Amino acid sequence: MFFSHTYQEIEQNRAFYLHMYDASHQLVQIDQVMDWHQLYKKLKVYYPQRIGRPTADPVVLIKILMIQMLEGFRSVRFTCKQVQQNATYRWFLGISPFQKVPDHSTISKFLSNRLGGPAFWQELFCDHLRAIDQEGFLSHDIWVADETELKANANKRKREVYYTQTIVQEEENLEFINEFRERYGKKPLRAKKEKNVLKRVHQSPVDADARLSVKHEKRGRFAYFEHRVVDALHNFIIASEVTAANIPGHQVLPAQLDHLRELFGRYCTEIALDSGYYNARFIKKIFSRKIFAYIAYRRIPVKEHPQCRRTQFRRIKEDLYACPCGVPFYYRTTTRKGSHEFKPPKGSCQGCPFAKKPGEDRVLRLSIHQETYNELRQQRLSLRGKILRSVRPSTVELSFAHSKELHGLRYARYRGVQKVKTQVLMTAIIQNLKKWAKLRSLQKIGLHLTSHIIEDSI
Repeated sequence: MFFSHTYQEIEQNRAFYLHMYDASHQLVQIDQVMDWHQLYKKLKVYYPQRIGRPTADPVVLIKILMIQMLEGFRSVRFTCKQVQQNATYRWFLGISPFQKVPDHSTISKFLSNRLGGPAFWQELFCDHLRAIDQEGFLSHDIWVADETELKANANKRKREVYYTQTIVQEEENLEFINEFRERYGKKPLRAKKEKNVLKRVHQSPVDADARLSVKHEKRGRFAYFEHRVVDALHNFIIASEVTAANIPGHQVLPAQLDHLRELFGRYCTEIALDSGYYNARFIKKIFSRKIFAYIAYRRIPVKEHPQCRRTQFRRIKEDLYACPCGVPFYYRTTTRKGSHEFKPPKGSCQGCPFAKKPGEDRVLRLSIHQETYNELRQQRLSLRGKILRSVRPSTVELSFAHSKELHGLRYARYRGVQKVKTQVLMTAIIQNLKKWAKLRSLQKIGLHLTSHIIEDSI
């Protein structure tokens, strides 16, 4: 049977700690920001039975989890011990000095069995974002996205190796490639048949959702990726997704942007990303959404002479390029791998001081998406792109640093992608509540840091 403390009971219990609790603690500010009545309505759905023994107050259990994420405590058991002896924590819960703190097993079962997944936390996260946006603390001009690694709760030395069959399909670029070939009188390439390829997969015996990551260790460790989007005004976390460590960010971000459009009714104007998002298909998706993108350049290692790089070739026409020495390179073909090949007249590179091998002519290879990369390069080197480059360290990188150093998000406490997502969402909610409470307190002294006032002053 659903049970909850009344507002009068909470105030009577808090009177016991009037001279013991810390009034400047962040929990006191968060308590003023949270709409507890609305939270009771959301939790009541998870208690359909109207008979039986009264349950523990679910809002008290939520508050204990919020204390754990705020302080970065390693476990619920340790959090309950701290709540038992800390007057500020007990004031935040609204329980009397004679009342026992709920057992850690009650909180764990409430989190796993009663709530049953990240759906409740995702809904609470979105509700907070709507409220923050209505107060004007969110900016839709500049968003910043990145991914970080969370070490899984699994031993990296114990691995299970199995093989799975994957179907390798023909690349989507084949039609695009054949257009170039037919334009210059080349035969179109035929589509290859689908192939079944055996793929080797390393899996943990205790966490089947985690995957190996060699980002920080050469031998690899089981991990997850958290894909995060923040706004550049006050660094609020506006989107967060958890995947296995083998899924890159450029595959996740388009869906996150579409979700944010449903939430706020619009896309951002500009977005800043690192070199991990340097992918042609992803860039085209960003451009189709009319978003100005700064993406750091990914330097691909190639064996080229420093004085004869492909970026130093000058374009004369679509099918003609000139090398730094002035030798013309004519279009020859477009390969199945997605690159245009330009070659000079035979023997033109003999005696060239920049030749890779003596007596061998240079072959210029350019991607079929070179126009997309050129447009992205212009945005990156523009004045606005240079400004966006300086935004990332103070926004999303700082947000990840706070999550790991202050809120214990360096490691995944749970196993399974759904439970890890629950942990990530709880951390994001706490970080947003801290900023929201701080901005509310600044409003009381006359400092209104909303997006509309800042734009008007600029």
